[in-house]
Amino acid sequence: MAKIRIEKNDLILEADLDDLKTIIDEATKNIHLYKEEIAVIYEKMPKFDYTYFCFYAYSTYRLLENSLNFNTDEVGHFRLIAPESFYYAFYGMIATLHTEHNC
Repeated sequence: MAKIRIEKNDLILEADLDDLKTIIDEATKNIHLYKEEIAVIYEKMPKFDYTYFCFYAYSTYRLLENSLNFNTDEVGHFRLIAPESFYYAFYGMIATLHTEHNC
């Protein structure tokens, strides 16, 4: 399960490959809530070499926030720390959802 902590007004989210199941379950259960987010991530994430994508800058954090049970209201942003494989697998999941649901 993802670890969440606050350090110096930064919300730090530490995620791993195991967290992807939780994320995909949330996305498929509530696809209507995340269609726009999925489309933006699908389009923009490759331009940032996947691992440097800023979810908060593009307002694409709700899926992560809701599935991993954290809230950025207090600090206004978060920093994702994850292995490179997480980012690539996450993007693969987003690409699949984008294609399947015409996001």
